[in-house]
Amino acid sequence: MPKIFLCLLWMMPFSGGTVVQRSTEPLDQMIEALGGRTFLDVKDIHTTGRLFAFAHGQLSGSDIFADFIKFPDMERTEFGGPKFKTISINRGKQGMKVEGKKEPIEQTPGEVEDFQKEFKTSLEYVLRFVVGDRQTTVQNLGTEMVDFKRTDIIELRDPGKNRIRFYIDRESHLPVKMQVRRNDDPKLREEQYSNWHRFQGVNTPLFVTRYTDGVKTMEIRGENTVYNAGLADNLFIQINQSK
Repeated sequence: MPKIFLCLLWMMPFSGGTVVQRSTEPLDQMIEALGGRTFLDVKDIHTTGRLFAFAHGQLSGSDIFADFIKFPDMERTEFGGPKFKTISINRGKQGMKVEGKKEPIEQTPGEVEDFQKEFKTSLEYVLRFVVGDRQTTVQNLGTEMVDFKRTDIIELRDPGKNRIRFYIDRESHLPVKMQVRRNDDPKLREEQYSNWHRFQGVNTPLFVTRYTDGVKTMEIRGENTVYNAGLADNLFIQINQSK
């Protein structure tokens, strides 16, 4: 796979006029470790598992889920079993939701906007659509120990001026965590990744933990992931209610 940003170098002066150049090679290594071209060519993702919600750092609830993503801008998430199901569907600037057997209702403009901001700063989207954007800038910020692992830190500024940092394990080249600080929100959002498994040639974290300003908000424990299942577009415009 061609190198993405080897021409971009982070230059840091030290005493005596010495200049150290740090390449952004860890970013290329991370994409290669995730599956390389197979990872980049993913068109849709179907994930099932269980999530655990936290409030003020304490467990507040859990549920099973099924998530469907079709790039570049569609997602459907279902929570709960067949007797009661909450469904959220987003497609570009349109969104709808339903609870149980109630009639579907449109998401508010604020809910749709929140979805778009979260979706377009997700690991899956950033690595496939943001990294290669000509307006995206990349810097190597050196190294840091994270959970006893030496990680390379790569920072991106996307076209929307959001700051995105990847902490990449130097041995496996897989991301240990990702941090996002949006340009219109001072909160620091973080995801930590572990329990990696390979599905259809793509390395996938089955355990994802989310934090906001250092406080745990969610744990996602995936059970299975299917890539390029050929998800139909009407999955993202229709809601099938259980009878």
